[in-house]
Amino acid sequence: MRFVPLVLLGLVPSTLAAFGVTKGSNYLDVDTGNKLVYRVSTTSGDITSIKYDGKELQYSKKFTQIGSGLGSATVSSKVSGSTAIITIETSTLIQYYVARSGQSALYIGTYIAAEPTIGELRFIARLQSSVFTNSPAPSNPRGGTAIEGSDVFLVCGQTRSKFYSSVRFVEDQVHGISGSGVGAYMVLPGNAYETSSGGPFFRDINNQNSQSDDGANEVYWYMNSNHAQTEAYRTGFFGPYALVFTSGSAPSANLDLSFFADLGLKGYVAASGRGTVTGTVSGIPSSFQAVVGLKNSNAQYWGKVSGSSFSISGVKPGTYTATLFKKELEVGAGSVTVVAGKSSSLILSSTESVKTTIWQIGVPDGTP
Repeated sequence: MRFVPLVLLGLVPSTLAAFGVTKGSNYLDVDTGNKLVYRVSTTSGDITSIKYDGKELQYSKKFTQIGSGLGSATVSSKVSGSTAIITIETSTLIQYYVARSGQSALYIGTYIAAEPTIGELRFIARLQSSVFTNSPAPSNPRGGTAIEGSDVFLVCGQTRSKFYSSVRFVEDQVHGISGSGVGAYMVLPGNAYETSSGGPFFRDINNQNSQSDDGANEVYWYMNSNHAQTEAYRTGFFGPYALVFTSGSAPSANLDLSFFADLGLKGYVAASGRGTVTGTVSGIPSSFQAVVGLKNSNAQYWGKVSGSSFSISGVKPGTYTATLFKKELEVGAGSVTVVAGKSSSLILSSTESVKTTIWQIGVPDGTP
């Protein structure tokens, strides 16, 4: 006798679902073909559902979105091979959500032609605090009392605030939250900060937790803001960056983003259209970390000095003002012109005048 195998479709686990985009009534479901499935509203562009390994992670009262939400937008999708792109567009902003087959990551690119009227550009993942129970202590107000507006809380004799979650850009490539069997991390690889503002030592909000399980645990990337703004905003393409989901532990910051070169995203410059700056510095005592920063009106970059040498790759063509920092103190300056596909040389020396002192507290290094 010949037996015909039967498949009970309702019992097939979601992790075996096919990669791709499914269109519904006012939404698009994106299945990564792995553990991550998310839903995008086709009226607003908000992400209204995020499921990882079958568990709903999205906070229900507010959604995951660019800014505080666009209100309305034109939303479209495209699937080509192992890549799916959701494009969300307004008159001055384009938000790209990119999925790769088999990867539990929401890759993102943001393009703006003008600064949002609110005066800041941010991406916010609003997730369930009952699921994500582990977050940075400085921004966790659980059990606390508001003592300054609704932003600063007193918890067991400590002040806590979303502003305390900030990390200097030069050191902030991965930040996030976790819970039992799940983690959500903002990953800012390579030159993700190139169109942001403020330089290597600027910092901004990374996380805000709720006071109760009924609230959201939020993961941010502030691309720019008026929180102690230090230089003019830039426009153009921000990123690529990613919201990466794991079983709990933080992912590597070294994401392979080479596929972005083939996506045709507005404002994105592929590696082939970039150059490198290499060079040496002198005059910085070995007890201080030296940093070289590059900036012009379109982009910013930086690199830490090792010994007396540095290398900054992936720089867009143009002429840049170069700054040498002793820790955070500006002690030298120069200029360099970058050409696509070429390496440019730069030599910087400290011009700091160090006086002989009789007595002092600390050493000037530019830090607060």
